[in-house]
Amino acid sequence: MTSGVAFQTRARTIDHLGRGQIADSPTAISELWKNSYDAYATNVSLHIFDGEVQIASIFDDGVGMNRRDIVERWLVIGTESKLLSEIEPLNEETFGLEVRQRQGEKGIGRLSAAFLAPATLLVSKRLDGRFVAIMVDWRLFENPFITLDDVRLPIEEFDRPDEIFDRLGAMSEFLQANLGGDADERSLRLKKNWTRYSDYEHEQGKNSDTAQTIAKFWQNDLLDRRHLEEWPVQLGLADHGTAIFLLGIHHELAVWVRPESDEESDEVKARLRETLTGFTDPYAYKRKTFAYEVLVHHGRSNQTVLTDRDVFGRQDLHGLEHYIEGTFDEEGVFRGRVVVFGKDFGEKEFVPKRRPPGDGKDRLGPFDFCIGTFEQDTAKTTLSDEQYARYKDLADKFGGIAVYRDGLRVMPYGRPDSDFFEVEERRTKHAGRYFWSHRRSFGRVGISREANPNLRDKAGREGLVENRANRELRILVKGILVDFAYRFFGTDSDLRKEMLPGITARNKAAKEAAEKARTRRRKNIRSFLREQRASLIEVVARSRQLISEGESIRDSKDRKRATVMFAEVSALEASKEALRPPPIPAKLGDLEDKYREYRDDYREFIAGLDELAKLSAEIEVGTGSLAPAEVARQTFRRNQSLLIARIDEYAKSADQKLETLIRTWKEKASDDRAAYYKHCSPLLANEPSVAALPSLLNVLDVRRIEFEEAAADLYEPFIRSLEQLLEGIDLDGALAVTDDERVDLEQKVKDLHAVAQVGITVEIVGHELESLDTEVRRNLQRLPSEIRKTSAYKLAFEAQSALTERLRFLSPLKVAGYRSKQDITGLEIADYMSDFFRKHFEDNRITFVASKTFLSIKISDLPSRIFPVFINLINNSVYWLGQAADRRIELDYINSKVIVADSGRGVDADDVPRLFDLFFSRRRAGRGVGLYLCKANLAVGGNQIRYAGSADPKVLPGANFIIEFKGLGDNED
Repeated sequence: MTSGVAFQTRARTIDHLGRGQIADSPTAISELWKNSYDAYATNVSLHIFDGEVQIASIFDDGVGMNRRDIVERWLVIGTESKLLSEIEPLNEETFGLEVRQRQGEKGIGRLSAAFLAPATLLVSKRLDGRFVAIMVDWRLFENPFITLDDVRLPIEEFDRPDEIFDRLGAMSEFLQANLGGDADERSLRLKKNWTRYSDYEHEQGKNSDTAQTIAKFWQNDLLDRRHLEEWPVQLGLADHGTAIFLLGIHHELAVWVRPESDEESDEVKARLRETLTGFTDPYAYKRKTFAYEVLVHHGRSNQTVLTDRDVFGRQDLHGLEHYIEGTFDEEGVFRGRVVVFGKDFGEKEFVPKRRPPGDGKDRLGPFDFCIGTFEQDTAKTTLSDEQYARYKDLADKFGGIAVYRDGLRVMPYGRPDSDFFEVEERRTKHAGRYFWSHRRSFGRVGISREANPNLRDKAGREGLVENRANRELRILVKGILVDFAYRFFGTDSDLRKEMLPGITARNKAAKEAAEKARTRRRKNIRSFLREQRASLIEVVARSRQLISEGESIRDSKDRKRATVMFAEVSALEASKEALRPPPIPAKLGDLEDKYREYRDDYREFIAGLDELAKLSAEIEVGTGSLAPAEVARQTFRRNQSLLIARIDEYAKSADQKLETLIRTWKEKASDDRAAYYKHCSPLLANEPSVAALPSLLNVLDVRRIEFEEAAADLYEPFIRSLEQLLEGIDLDGALAVTDDERVDLEQKVKDLHAVAQVGITVEIVGHELESLDTEVRRNLQRLPSEIRKTSAYKLAFEAQSALTERLRFLSPLKVAGYRSKQDITGLEIADYMSDFFRKHFEDNRITFVASKTFLSIKISDLPSRIFPVFINLINNSVYWLGQAADRRIELDYINSKVIVADSGRGVDADDVPRLFDLFFSRRRAGRGVGLYLCKANLAVGGNQIRYAGSADPKVLPGANFIIEFKGLGDNED
């Protein structure tokens, strides 16, 4: 007679499905993050805490779970949520988000927690539901002798998140009961099977058995309040979500909070960054509403390891000089843009040798593809030095071709050791021909579950299942990389052969010309100051004498002396242009003091000429020898003569230089015309054979092309320069600006290293101060009520609160933490500045005023960006007003411009262009960081700041700073 039997499930099945199916810790974390994504979270984070027992936690603000969800879904293995949603709608709240394609496939992603730590505490809450907690020790499932039905896990419900601390003791005792101990049948059976397992472990030479390890582990105080304080639900930032506490984390996470550091731990840390960076698709036109971050906690301080903002995205791709961007259709045909050396060649096609399968389990559907890179040799790149350095740094962080399914990353593609499309293997055969480099390229393949159901993850999440759809995907991508390298990018490309020589020659010529121009500018200004200094001193002294004489002539009305004076004034006028200081480079170096001294003397000379012009007019009128109309006509004729003489000098000088230039270029053209004949005519000396004729013709053509390209490189830039001169473009001024920008950028690169150290210092000190601030506040509030009523306590508490407010202004320099925009009114800014600087205003007798129009504005931005800007500006005004008699600071809003003004001495005209440069300061012992940070803070939000120019409104006679806020509105509340 036939009878029925069933599979028997051992507890060890959970261990196999959990730890046994995950490749590494970063992959396990990504699986848990995907669960948060499926739960419609908008924020997920991994926190790693130090301590005697190291703990990690994963927090989200997703839909959360209640007791029924945990029992009927979280504890049910192998039930796919996607399948459940098709059979029995879940009716979960999506919080206004668009419907998400579920990432879970096998319903075992939650078991990834077993890979990360031996024990897990899960706390969750649904909207308008109670908190529920469940505790798991994954080592219980290592015992091959116990059945799954015999393992019971503790579950609790409560109303406040911090009540979990009251339940931990009872839950751990309940969990340890799985080791046996009571007299009931289940406990006796568990006790017997744990004894069998312990005997087996001892036979294997283990010093301690699993049962003892579990019992000892739960004697520790594992969780405290700092572990819970990072959860958005506990902070009141969300009223639903899930917290997973990983208790006693394994080595791959613990290395982040252990003091020792070695090559292995550095590799582990790098693997986590490489895997979790770019968790959501940064190349998508619309990124997922899913923020993520990883933080490490040492005591009360924390360090951000990575965030969703630190990625290489589509905008960065479009800044590269080489890229492909488009879509493969169901036929395997690619259509998309191709950009080579920064030039867009429009839409191009790649047609595979054969069509991929279009149906059944082998079907490959449409998918997106993009890849970009830049020249590795700076002599061949079209990028600027700054762009090249930036992309080189980005390649070290984000290089590789990743794969994204429905906007979330498929592990492990994109990591340095996961060259899915065998780019480096081809590159080793011929780097130039195959062109692409895995670590020096940026790209992604974008698939979807709906269009590509056969591209499935392996059980261990270490890549896609090896099936035909997978192979067809790789064949198409490898095919386009090879084909487009041959057609557009690699050394075999005719397009590259055509474009590269000109780029290389231009880069070389530009660098040589720039260096030559820089040397010439510096040499010219040095010789100018040396040669003209004495002449300038002489004319300044003579202008002073003439002013004194002119005042005497005006009073005496001596016409003869007046005529002599007019002649001398005309001579001084004629020397004005010759003595005018030339444009200065960004860096004067040892010439700065000499230049400023010369500039100030020249300004005095010009002011003297203006004074002499006024005196001359008064003398003309005062002598009465001529009618007023004749005086005007004489002045007109004199000015006309001076101007014509000056222009004649310019024209003569230009004619001489043009004649020299024409003669030089005619000689050069004559030589170039003869060059081809000189080099190639000897080849025709002997009669060529029929067989040798094709080779000879090829040589003649090659030589012609070489001479044509050389001529183009020489003559075309010269002709373009002439065209620019004809259009009135000041080439010298343009070169000066470009050179100054280059010098500034080079200096900024150096300076940014120093700023990085400042930022690191602020980060460290800021966290320490925040920790101490929290500790002080908590302990002040714990003092007895009678002490808290005293005036001394109130003063101490107010001082501590003021210190807290100051600490907030460290946040713009800090890397860590997410901050959301707020509406900030002008009234709030004015009140805050008044409070912040009250003592400074009182001590320095400064009047601080904000206009009604300023008080009515409303700015949408981060307070930690905006308030420091006004603090820096007002702090500078306070300093410079110390030298003023009338001391006033005013905030105003005129013509859509915010104005911060003071009644001090203002900014020197020559200092205005450098005012916002890093480390530029005229303050004694000033660091030159404040105004730079003002500009940087505002730029992040698309806002601008500048020193008031001639077209800007000026509220007070001193310094006037103009801020233009993007989308600024009036506060109607």
